[in-house]
Amino acid sequence: MLPVERRTEITNYLKEHGKVVVEELAEKLNVSTMTIRRDLQILEEEGFVTRTYGGAVLKAQLIKEIPYQEKASINIESKIKIAKYASSLVEAGHTIILDSGTTNMEVAKQIVHIEDLKVITNDVMIAAFLHPYENIKVFCCGGAIQRNTGTILGSYAREFFQDIFADIIFIGASAVDIKYGITTPSIEKAKLKQWMLRAADKKILLTDSSKFGKKSFARVCAIDDLDLIISDVELDNEVIKLLKEKNLSLDLI
Repeated sequence: MLPVERRTEITNYLKEHGKVVVEELAEKLNVSTMTIRRDLQILEEEGFVTRTYGGAVLKAQLIKEIPYQEKASINIESKIKIAKYASSLVEAGHTIILDSGTTNMEVAKQIVHIEDLKVITNDVMIAAFLHPYENIKVFCCGGAIQRNTGTILGSYAREFFQDIFADIIFIGASAVDIKYGITTPSIEKAKLKQWMLRAADKKILLTDSSKFGKKSFARVCAIDDLDLIISDVELDNEVIKLLKEKNLSLDLI
């Protein structure tokens, strides 16, 4: 493989996973760790990546909206593990809010056995999936459906969440950053998430490690507005350290 082809492979891997580890990438591409470090140095000089201890992440950029079907295939194993753990926090009789997104769809699949459950969502696919289960009462806000994600948005959706109360919200994120907090591609979506967060006693962020160190267009909330963050064990050690310094509750699955 030519060096330019190898660096293309590295950037494609970064676009899918958000970060790379030198040793893992060297094994995957069957080259030395020194070669990978040289490649990452070149990619950093070209403005594509930012090197970190032991690896690299994509150069900071605004995260755009990703269509549902594309999101559904990204980091699916991590999403399932996160969802299984999240579902263990839900008890019979609870009222929960499931934010739109593929990780929360996995949560929906894990809670179908829980009795006397109320689920409120702004995701038409989650609502459609859960409504046949007699032990779950499903509430779905009104508003316009975003075609490529199945998310319900708009003033009717915001008004709906102003008048309800829930035990837990499981909120998703397009991008998470220690400094900038949770951000999302549109102001409309950010405003709705803010109302959803206000409606719940316990605020839990579900996100795989690839979302960290990134930011999008509109701010939802600060990182320390959350009660708990659930992510995967691939989360960068520097991020873990910074979260602990803020005394944030973090569970890595």
